[in-house]
Amino acid sequence: MSLSTDQTARAKAVVKSFYDGGARGRITDFASQLADDFELFVPAYLPWGGQFDKAGYVALLPGVADVLDFSRLDYLSFTGEGGHVVALIYIGVQGTDQSIIISEHWDVADDKAVRLRVAYFDPKILLDQIAATAS
Repeated sequence: MSLSTDQTARAKAVVKSFYDGGARGRITDFASQLADDFELFVPAYLPWGGQFDKAGYVALLPGVADVLDFSRLDYLSFTGEGGHVVALIYIGVQGTDQSIIISEHWDVADDKAVRLRVAYFDPKILLDQIAATAS
């Protein structure tokens, strides 16, 4: 196995462990696989939107799991090159029978996630459910 192929396989394993933990209800267990200088970027129109460091990311994960149903996650695409992994996921919205598409772009170095950039496709279903549960 070449160095690049090995790096890609390890990076994909780190990222996959996040989704696997979410599906088991243990989403914050992933904290040990985050680099100390981890950065998260989420669209500002979401209640958990903004830029966060490692501690901020770990703190918001339980709230995200309250809204997104990781047990209903399917991969539309899961690709990697070197330390960059893209997970295009179809994930359930809690309290509904509907799902949304999210594109998550991970950077992994030294077997730790160092950056995550998230893009939501047509988040209306999610935003409507958040508003309904807030009232």
